[in-house]
Amino acid sequence: MRRTGLWWAAALVMASNLGAWGFAALNRSGEPEAVLELTERELRLPAKQADNTALTLALVFERPRAAGPLRLPREPGWFDRAKLQSIGFDCSTPVTPENASRYIMPPRSTYAALEYEGEAWRRQMAEPPPEPVQVGGAGPAGTLRMTVPQESLGDRPQESHLVVIDVGNDRARLRQQYPDRRRVAIVEATAELRFVNNPGQAPFLAGRVMSVLPGEINVPREWLTRLEGLQTERKITAWPPPLHDPRYRVTVKWGRNLEPWIAAVQLMATAPLR
Repeated sequence: MRRTGLWWAAALVMASNLGAWGFAALNRSGEPEAVLELTERELRLPAKQADNTALTLALVFERPRAAGPLRLPREPGWFDRAKLQSIGFDCSTPVTPENASRYIMPPRSTYAALEYEGEAWRRQMAEPPPEPVQVGGAGPAGTLRMTVPQESLGDRPQESHLVVIDVGNDRARLRQQYPDRRRVAIVEATAELRFVNNPGQAPFLAGRVMSVLPGEINVPREWLTRLEGLQTERKITAWPPPLHDPRYRVTVKWGRNLEPWIAAVQLMATAPLR
């Protein structure tokens, strides 16, 4: 009986491996959905870990900069009420302060268009840097006044050049709108609705892409040695950005199932650490 159980376990493992191989083969068949040349700004290395033979790079993208208080937008931009309704949020209730609680809704799954070094990124780079923001206030009750440094609001030269520019539930239609597969990747995403009530301004609804899927990309074994030497013991996350120029360039392909894989890794000559 025990031997039979072992055979069943082995068969299940084999079937699972075959299924995963078949899924990967199907994903990579035909023309890639997108092919982007990204750098360390968009694909971040994790900290070095002992006895860890696997390596994944975190995919980092930028959202349109918020210029309002506490980083809330002053206007909805392209992700407005109509766009929120188009991906399934119920925005029929009047947008008034009294109805703010009715707009507390769970996030929704959709598709997002990520553009690399396109018009959205150039416009963002041309914008004046945001002013420092003061949070809280000083008073007899001992409330805290905190100034958020300007650079922590996103004015960093090493921020990602990959910007989310649109969302939609119809993947094919989204690709028709953005046909450049060398500049724009269509990915699975999670979006949220925000009720924005800035002082001195009528409230409005604005959407925000919270995350994209997958958020990490595995590094194939043939490229491991090129990147492992760049890892440090210090934990590197999406924020803050690395304090050096990009040290590598990565060719990423997205397949027909929107699963990305790394096709090539190239080391770059960079400036010394600052």
